[in-house]
Amino acid sequence: MVASLPQGFLSLNGTMIFGLPITGFYVLGLALALWFILEHLPVGRYLYTIGANPKAAALNGIPVQRYTMGAFVASGALTAVAGVLLASKLRIGQASVGLEYLLPALVGAFLGSTTIKPGRVNVWGTVVGVAILAVGIAGIQQFGGSFWVEPMFNGVTLLIAIGIAGYAQRRRGSATRNFKKTGS
Repeated sequence: MVASLPQGFLSLNGTMIFGLPITGFYVLGLALALWFILEHLPVGRYLYTIGANPKAAALNGIPVQRYTMGAFVASGALTAVAGVLLASKLRIGQASVGLEYLLPALVGAFLGSTTIKPGRVNVWGTVVGVAILAVGIAGIQQFGGSFWVEPMFNGVTLLIAIGIAGYAQRRRGSATRNFKKTGS
């Protein structure tokens, strides 16, 4: 049975505030909340530590399994919210709709680890990375690129971002080793 969707559900994604879509305000609010949690609360430092070296985190008394499970639960909850917003935008509820957003999400995250704090995934870097990706894809669409150009752009950008992130991580590691050797 097909029924019409309630107006409140459609306005989750269709409302404009100050001439901007409400989803932009959702992203800004989420970015501020995640930035505060990850940069200013102990849970954020614990998550960064677990991501860098889980064994060292466990040796320092951080319950690695609990925080890892919490990170996956939070990720699932945010994915569910994104799915509801996508269903509100597309006015359809289908499980296979969001698969084409997976590669751009990975590209945005890896590109984010190369911008603000090179070698370390961070909230504002990811926001900048997604903005760079969106501008690139919009440019491709403006020039009328073929259907294969956008996924190729995402893939090439992902390879470049991974290369830059790996280089920054190696450089950061060598700087740490040099610091320890000199004792300064």
